[in-house]
Amino acid sequence: MPLASALATRPLSSVAETSFWKSLVPKPLRSRSTAGPGKKTKVQKGWNPATFFIFIFLLIGSMSIQMISLKKDFATFMRQSDVRIGLLREVVEKLQKGEEVDVEKVLGTGDPERELAWEEVLREIEREEPAKQQRKKQAEPTPAPSSKPDTPPTEATRTPVQSTLASKGFF
Repeated sequence: MPLASALATRPLSSVAETSFWKSLVPKPLRSRSTAGPGKKTKVQKGWNPATFFIFIFLLIGSMSIQMISLKKDFATFMRQSDVRIGLLREVVEKLQKGEEVDVEKVLGTGDPERELAWEEVLREIEREEPAKQQRKKQAEPTPAPSSKPDTPPTEATRTPVQSTLASKGFF
């Protein structure tokens, strides 16, 4: 009976045992109730208080990066606009002096990139005009009824008139 003694000493690991089927399921997918009486179930930790600050600082950091990018883009736009305005000013001055100017050449007619840039400038001006007009209307104070008779302002009471470029340092 060598065969019988070999079967008796061999441990039973057959398909009929439940442990065989449980071992086929990956550990993370096994239910916690089947962990067994000797094993402790993992206790879920509470919310980490630092998580809130991590999210807030990530949000603040990303917004800071966005603001830096916007400032850089705006500075680039302003430089390009100043160059274009200067170019237009030169052309207008030359035309007023009576000099011959090839306006199409100076403004880049025929060059698709320069034409596209000028179209963008014109679109930007069209978008800003209604906003400027609306701000100007809001800034105009409504005249309050006064009990004084209307008298022309004297030199001492007259307020100095500033140009629209006063905010940029030009008077």
